Order: sequence, then structure tokens, then C-alpha cells
Amino acid sequence: MILAQPLLVILLTTLVVLYFVKLRSRASDALVVMVCFGFATLLIFRPLVATRLAHAVGIGRGVDLIFYLAIPGLALLLLLLFSRTRELNMKLTAVIRELAISNARVQSESDPQ
Repeated sequence: MILAQPLLVILLTTLVVLYFVKLRSRASDALVVMVCFGFATLLIFRPLVATRLAHAVGIGRGVDLIFYLAIPGLALLLLLLFSRTRELNMKLTAVIRELAISNARVQSESDPQ
């Protein structure tokens, strides 16, 4: 066992614990996080698994396979975050618009003309 393996597992475990403590999400998201955690832990302790999987799909090294999977995964994550941010901005705009209209009505009713 090399020094990096327990350090990586500690880092992964910390990230998963932070995810469950700080971020509340759907059960399906939690399942995805746990599957990724298990797979990452397997690849940390058994790096030859990544190499065997890479050879099975025609890629030379396991680390290359991990990068090939990580880049589209990160792109998908960015798209999901952008989509969520846009959705929240639209909801915030609607709430502010309703509040402005409500305040305008209250102000026009209270001002005698």
C-alpha cells in the first residue's frame, strides 16, 4: 500500500460526509454519490481494475480511461449547475416582480389624490 491510497480514501470520505451533512438532496442523488464513492475507493485500492477496464474497451492505460470518463462527467456537472442557477434566477425574478407590483399597489392605495 502506498501513502496516497489512505490519504485519497480519507479525502473521499470527508467529501461524502460533507455532502450528506451540508447538502440535502434526493435519494437518487445520494445513491449516485455512494456508487461513485465505492467505485473510486475500489480504484484507489485496486488500480489494476482501471487498467483492465481500459484494456477491455481499447484504451491503453487506466488513468486515461478515468480522464476520458471524468471530462464528460464534469461537463455534465457544469451543465446541471448552470441549469439550476438559471432556474433559481428565474424564480427570484418572479418573486421580486410580484413584490414590486404588490408594493406599488399598496403605495398607490395609501397615497390620497
